[in-house]
Amino acid sequence: MSRLSTASCSLALLLVSAGCSHTPSEKERRSAEIHYELALQAQQAGELQDALRELQTSLKNDPDYPDANNAIGILLHLAFRRPDEAIKHYERALKIRPDFSEARTNLANVHLDQGRYDEAIKLYEAVLNDMLYPTPFIAQGNLGWALYKKGETERGVESIKAAVTTNPNFCLGYKNLGVIYDETGRTADACRQFTLYRENCPDVADAYMREGVCQAKQGQVDAAKAAFAACESKAKAGEQVLKDDCRRLLEKL
Repeated sequence: MSRLSTASCSLALLLVSAGCSHTPSEKERRSAEIHYELALQAQQAGELQDALRELQTSLKNDPDYPDANNAIGILLHLAFRRPDEAIKHYERALKIRPDFSEARTNLANVHLDQGRYDEAIKLYEAVLNDMLYPTPFIAQGNLGWALYKKGETERGVESIKAAVTTNPNFCLGYKNLGVIYDETGRTADACRQFTLYRENCPDVADAYMREGVCQAKQGQVDAAKAAFAACESKAKAGEQVLKDDCRRLLEKL
């Protein structure tokens, strides 16, 4: 009997040392959900450090909570510039929920920022095969940008055009089309896209700035002045650099 007990204890020790995962209790799961919701509220209020703390607490209660892993990945990538840590959280979310297309898109976004275009493209294409994904235009537009950065300009343009057709208010799509045309020497086409950017996203100061720069290139001085003035007035509290840039551009004209 003592031998059996010793063997059982040895087996238990082996299982613990092998890293048996802890299954969260119902109380821990509920606590994880509460702290996740608090994190979303903090993020919406612009309190990013508080949001990070709440998400860390959420994951302490339930390390495999997919939504919290995805949310902390976004913060780590975009707010705190720690992409490698973000990748780990996105991958954990996808391991638990393989059909989590939002997390897959966000993982692709990190690869895109890192210049790992093939990896990003593969992930975006996988997302676009998910017919239940509610915001496919994001993956479609980012796929187009990845293709462009990889050197496949025409495919990239077509992909971004498809994104803005799906969602005419997709500001980033118009902006990126304008940038691509501008960088490839198609100034008139660039100006048309920046105008669409401003028309469909009238509260975005950057849209006025880019349209104004394009108008100035075409010699439309009065229109450019109006665009730069609008940019300066539309710039939000956290866009002081953009506001100052628009003021300088206006003064130069």
